[in-house]
Amino acid sequence: MHSRLLRLLPLLVAVAVLLPAAGCEDSTPTRPIAIVTPAPPAPVRGVIVQTGFDNFQTGTWVPIGVPVSQPGVLDITVDWTFSETWMYVYFGSTDCTYDQLAGKTCPFLISSETKDPKPRTLVTGTLQPGTYYLVLYNVPRNPRTGIGSDATESVWVQIGETLSGSSRRVPVPIRLGRPVTLTPPQP
Repeated sequence: MHSRLLRLLPLLVAVAVLLPAAGCEDSTPTRPIAIVTPAPPAPVRGVIVQTGFDNFQTGTWVPIGVPVSQPGVLDITVDWTFSETWMYVYFGSTDCTYDQLAGKTCPFLISSETKDPKPRTLVTGTLQPGTYYLVLYNVPRNPRTGIGSDATESVWVQIGETLSGSSRRVPVPIRLGRPVTLTPPQP
């Protein structure tokens, strides 16, 4: 009997310890545990380029270098004076020659070859830092197709960059000087 009692002793001790606690009620209400995860920082948008120019003749191309210093998404807004103007707008990572532009062999990331809407807004995917090129083409009138116009234009460009919330800041806008137009080479 003594050995049997020794085997039951741990069980008896556990019952003796837990039995008084079973009759007690805790007067402290239970509180749910809330796990708070911080929301990711909101994206930040700022203007990185603003420029404007006039005397933009039909049949000419205007490339504008766009320095991007942080990874982000660009929104590009181009506006011009006359609603009858056919303004083609392109954006890419290559500084193309006149021959590439005229031959439509320039590798653009975005192309908008249409008359409307005015103003035109293009939005890129996420770009890595580097120099990109916004290219404008004031399409001359083609009597056969009815495409183009004879309007000499004034143009306004604004480029915004949206950075993910984890990026630091949007740089101060870059004020560009007068763009250089590319005209067809003289024969």
